[in-house]
Amino acid sequence: MAVGVAVGVAFKEPFQSGLGKQQVAILSKYQAQAAWGERWKSMNGVDPPRGFAFAWFKIGSDDIGVYSVHLKSNLITHGDREAETAKNIQKREIAITQLLAHVHDVIGRTMPSIKGVVIGGDFNTNHDQEMFASEHTLDSRANAGYQNGFEGLALSERVTHPGTHGFPDATFDSIFAKDLTGSQPTVTRANASDHWPVTRSFRLH
Repeated sequence: MAVGVAVGVAFKEPFQSGLGKQQVAILSKYQAQAAWGERWKSMNGVDPPRGFAFAWFKIGSDDIGVYSVHLKSNLITHGDREAETAKNIQKREIAITQLLAHVHDVIGRTMPSIKGVVIGGDFNTNHDQEMFASEHTLDSRANAGYQNGFEGLALSERVTHPGTHGFPDATFDSIFAKDLTGSQPTVTRANASDHWPVTRSFRLH
């Protein structure tokens, strides 16, 4: 069975002209029942970049919803470092709030046959570094019942972004799931990106 593109997006970035270089997509061996992408919405003057891709798959008799995301990076090019760090955190928190609302309000109400949900991508935050101590991006997902399989593992076993230029090793990339039984993630060292790919296997309960 060949792998094809279930959905790809073409979001514009607020700080450059034209399309951004950092997009999201979902590839699959299965035909999607429905698929689309949406930009994050501005809230209280905070405008998260990009958005999400979503696809609904029927695998046998099971319906699965899959999201792909790439949340705001920690890049700071100008301004006060502390203030800009706080803005980056806000952008990620707002994006995840919108994503969880989409799962509940859109998928839960219009596609009730979907019982398992997967959210994968680059979240650009973790629980290891002090700079993210006040951030709720990951906590909000855990509180909603999502797990990424890295729980309980030492940092050395879950590095997805190797440290460079003074930055430490970090776990920025994860595959979260709810109402699915997932394997422990596998991180593969590769040179295609500055991030290492993460894979997981799932089965319905």
